[in-house]
Amino acid sequence: MTTKFGPDLELPAEMRAIAEKNVAQARQAFETLFQNARESVGDTEGHFEDVRTGIKDLRQKAIGLMEANVEASFDFLHRLVAAKSPQEMMSLQAEFLSSQMKSVAEQAKSLGVDAKSLGETTVRSLDEHARTLAERLKTLAAAATESAQATAQDFKAASEKAIRDAKAAAEHAASTVSDPNQSH
Repeated sequence: MTTKFGPDLELPAEMRAIAEKNVAQARQAFETLFQNARESVGDTEGHFEDVRTGIKDLRQKAIGLMEANVEASFDFLHRLVAAKSPQEMMSLQAEFLSSQMKSVAEQAKSLGVDAKSLGETTVRSLDEHARTLAERLKTLAAAATESAQATAQDFKAASEKAIRDAKAAAEHAASTVSDPNQSH
C-alpha cells in the first residue's frame, strides 16, 4: 500500500480502486434510472394517447348521434308541414315522440356502454402502468441496496487491510527502534 503524508497525501491504491468502482456503479445506476424514467414517460404518453383517442371517439359518436337526432327532427318537421289534417299532424307527432324516446334511450345506453368501457380500459391501463413502475422501482432499489452492500464490504476489506498494514509497519518501526544494532 502506498502512503504519503504531508501536502502530497496520496489515496491508497485499494481505496482509489473502490472509489473508481463506486463512481462507475453510481453512473450505471443513474443511467439505468434515467432510462427507466424515459421508458416510463413514453409508456405514460402512450396510455394518455389511448385515453385521448377513446375520448375523441366517444365525442365523435356523441356528435354523430346529435346529428342523427337533428336530422330526424327536420324529417319530422318536413312531414309535419306536408300533413293534410290536424289528425295526421297529431299522429306524426305521436309517432315522432315515440320514435325519438326509443332512439334517445338506445343512444344513451350505447354512449353509457362506451363511456364505461373507456373508463374501465383507462383504469386497467393506468393500474398496469403503476404496477410496472412499482416493479421498476423495486428492481432499482434492490440493485442500489446490493451495490451499497458491496461497496461497504469493499471498504471494510480495504480498511481491515490498511489496519493490518499499519500494525505491521508500527511493529516493524517498534522493533527497529528497540534494536539499535539493526541496520536500516
